[in-house]
Amino acid sequence: MTDRLTTSFGPARRRVGPAVASLLAVAGLLLGTAACNGDIPDGPSATVTLPATFPKGDVPLVDGNLIDAGERSQGGVTVFNVTVQAKPDGYDEAKKKLVAAGYTALGDGAGSPDSRSAQFSGKGYIVTVNAASAGAIPNAVFYAVSKA
Repeated sequence: MTDRLTTSFGPARRRVGPAVASLLAVAGLLLGTAACNGDIPDGPSATVTLPATFPKGDVPLVDGNLIDAGERSQGGVTVFNVTVQAKPDGYDEAKKKLVAAGYTALGDGAGSPDSRSAQFSGKGYIVTVNAASAGAIPNAVFYAVSKA
């Protein structure tokens, strides 16, 4: 039974142990070298863009870093979802931009100090804005846009 690789004694264990240890050491060096050379990206590799059919001219977005954007069909209605990492007070900026574009607030700033939301109506759209100052994406402003 000294030939079996599963035993804890005998010559087979002595031959396999150093080989496995050497292989792991080489793999660790290769991974460490790749990380030091910058071969591993620091952030997302894909660039986020608004869907081609997003109503850019009718629905103003807060200034900031576009984190996520997409569209889906829900009950035959297209709904756009957009997430922007804005500056602090992103909700207030989003509200100002929508009101300046002719939207009416249907609810104003419901929520807590760290999270606010409201719906806006105008230009044939319903826009729901949610903003969170804390969380996974600090100062995130979330939009849900659909035809009215």
